[in-house]
Amino acid sequence: MIATEYIKEGHAKKTVLEVLGIARSSYYYQPSVEASQKGRLNSEFTYTQNGDKLSNAIVVEDIKEILSQEFVDYGYLKVTHWLRQQKGYRINPKKVYRLMRDANLLNKKVVRSRSKRNWVTELLPPVKTEFEYLEFDIKYVYVGGKNRNALLLSVIDVKSRWVLGQYMSWQIKQDDVMGLFDQLFSIYPLPEHFYVRNDNGSQFEATMVQKYFEMRGITQEFCKPATPEQNAHIESYHSIIEKVVCQEYEFKDLDECRDTMNRFIRFYNFERIHSGVGYQSPCKYLQGQQRDMKQYELDEVLDCGRIQNKNTQEV
Repeated sequence: MIATEYIKEGHAKKTVLEVLGIARSSYYYQPSVEASQKGRLNSEFTYTQNGDKLSNAIVVEDIKEILSQEFVDYGYLKVTHWLRQQKGYRINPKKVYRLMRDANLLNKKVVRSRSKRNWVTELLPPVKTEFEYLEFDIKYVYVGGKNRNALLLSVIDVKSRWVLGQYMSWQIKQDDVMGLFDQLFSIYPLPEHFYVRNDNGSQFEATMVQKYFEMRGITQEFCKPATPEQNAHIESYHSIIEKVVCQEYEFKDLDECRDTMNRFIRFYNFERIHSGVGYQSPCKYLQGQQRDMKQYELDEVLDCGRIQNKNTQEV
């Protein structure tokens, strides 16, 4: 302090304090040991609405009681309200947080183990020939007559933009993904080894699906999260469906929706001009590659995922 330095040089205390504008009480003040301590000690007791004084250990046991009940996933704030309502404690959230923290009772973030995945390394598939690289994804399609969304699983060839097949149902599970590809193998002369690219949907990242592709000799690639551009071809196809089908038609039931999608996929493969294949249809492009695609025009081929199981029944 400057005042102390002047006083040590021999100047009168009164004069120094007056010149510097320091009150005598401030200069002579000495904090006590208690005052120098920050805050106060945490209380070891908690009071009830009736005035009873209970040990914090009892409160912790009450917290453990509610947290042990089935379906209870309360954080400290909800536990505070429960303690007040059910146990009659006069207690604030800050204290409940401290008690739960010290007893290791706070909610912990659940880290779910995820299967090892083969992430894409290039933005666009390095495709060289037809049916070497396939992309697939699921799209929601609103069925007005049922006031609910159906799911459409589509598979497209990156090189030719040919849609190999689709599966539509109220719900799609991992078995449906494998079932669709089983039918694709039975219909098309697919290469002995090829690649498939998809996003991180639960149906696609399931261990069973990954093993299925591995056993088939197929390399499965996963797009990185929040990067739909890595699955651009199937995303583009589904955006076309949204524009020319979903926004133009109202469906009374799943069968009507499915029939409309069948007509669209036939138009898309055999007639629709596509800039990605030189402003011609996928069929015409593949014919230029010496591939006869007319044999794949039948409904049972285009809608090759139409499997009569419990998921396809109307509700």
